[in-house]
Amino acid sequence: MKRDIIPLFLLFFASEFDGQSQNSWTQKADFGGTARYGAVAFSIGDKGYIGTGSDGISGGNSFWEYDPTDNTWTQKADFAGIPRREAVGFAIDSFGYIGTGNSNPPMKDFWQFNPLTNSWTQKTDFPGTGRRYAMGFSIGSKGYLGFGDSGFSGYKKDFWEYDPATDTWTEKAQIGGKGRAATAGFSIGNKGYVGPGGSVASDGGAARDFWEYDPVTNVWTQKTTFPGPGRWSAVGFSIAGKGYVGTGDIELNDFELASLKDFWEYDPVSDTWSQKADLGGSARYRAAGFAIGNKGYIGTGAYYDSICVCDYFFSDFWEYTPDCEVPSGLTTTNIKSNSAKVNWNTVATAQTYSVRYRKTGTAPWTKTSTQSNFKKLAGLQPNTQYDWSVKTVCDAASNVSSDWSTPQNFTTKPMRLEDEDEADTAPEVFPNPFSSSYAVSFSLLKNSPVVIGIFDLAGKRIQTLFNASLESGEHDISFDGAELNTGIYLLQLKTNEKTEVLKMVKE
Repeated sequence: MKRDIIPLFLLFFASEFDGQSQNSWTQKADFGGTARYGAVAFSIGDKGYIGTGSDGISGGNSFWEYDPTDNTWTQKADFAGIPRREAVGFAIDSFGYIGTGNSNPPMKDFWQFNPLTNSWTQKTDFPGTGRRYAMGFSIGSKGYLGFGDSGFSGYKKDFWEYDPATDTWTEKAQIGGKGRAATAGFSIGNKGYVGPGGSVASDGGAARDFWEYDPVTNVWTQKTTFPGPGRWSAVGFSIAGKGYVGTGDIELNDFELASLKDFWEYDPVSDTWSQKADLGGSARYRAAGFAIGNKGYIGTGAYYDSICVCDYFFSDFWEYTPDCEVPSGLTTTNIKSNSAKVNWNTVATAQTYSVRYRKTGTAPWTKTSTQSNFKKLAGLQPNTQYDWSVKTVCDAASNVSSDWSTPQNFTTKPMRLEDEDEADTAPEVFPNPFSSSYAVSFSLLKNSPVVIGIFDLAGKRIQTLFNASLESGEHDISFDGAELNTGIYLLQLKTNEKTEVLKMVKE
């Protein structure tokens, strides 16, 4: 690891982008504290937090909250431990945690932040050796901390799990490969990811190996190697099922460093990397980053200038808007003489979807929207071919959406059966079977109170999902079924006109 360098100060300013688009950076309000590097960052709910770090004179303990809604910083209670830099920070449920960090000797104390009371509470010390440049993230209700630099004992491979319910630590499987420090890390769903960098490659630089941790099996699996340059002190976070790594530095020789601003996306489904837009600000290392909703944030950090042999520190702060994906898996089902259901695969970053349809070869399009990954198109003409397509709306306020999908087409039935009027207004569950979320689609001929409930096969009510009055028309209402056990259920939809019962299956 390179030696610390006597720093100078610089606040970096850049003009704000005009508008906003996908795969882009927008400069936001500068970090509320002094310019610094080596700070920790995490998000709790819809707020982000940055604290500790060094302003070039000493390790700091100031702590700040960022509100993306009004783009403001608010100073919170100072971190209660000894001021430090190169610590680890992560959030579990509604609490933040900070531990370890740079001192002499390196620290191992561990602290909890409560945003409701704006207070710090010391918890059980990290049981491994004190260290700096460690890495941490959370998965579900547990936190994870490991690796780092303990001084003369070298880079570490140990990895520990923290349970806030019992305030206890448990040692887990060591990571494969070499010991590492100043490596990036993030979690996606129920898996953790570590890399790139932090260990020494055969050429003497930072390695590019990348690892996945499964807490259920307590096993590390090596994944596709990070394609960018090996680096130290990068930022890592995740957004909607994708991981992101960027910034950091590389050692050109024993005395010179090169700061980086490149930014990369990891897809755990395909185990592939793709390069994204460079950070909008200056290249930097030891920056701080977190994600809130479908946006990522990077700020603070340092830049090494080999000419003056000094570090410049930053207080600028940037928001990343990821790609808004075009929906895939388009299908048309339940085609009748005057209606059809159009369906597509869910896009993780979607706020809503826009659907357009028209008679083939005519214009203009009729447009509608939905929060679900399907839409019932009603009022169609019999024996007529229609085109339709869909796009994802990722941020309506900033007008961020995908391109339209390639148009699909279908032909309505040539004639109406006697009972088809009733069939067109019958409720549906989609998808069915379902694994987590699902939606109920139905039509109301008149304004009516609507009650939707779930029953077991014996007729016992398990849950009331919806109870409110709705206007006439088409309705799609989404529900979270993750807490339901696997099995068969009955969904009852009751209106003023009638009561419908559908069978639904939880996989």
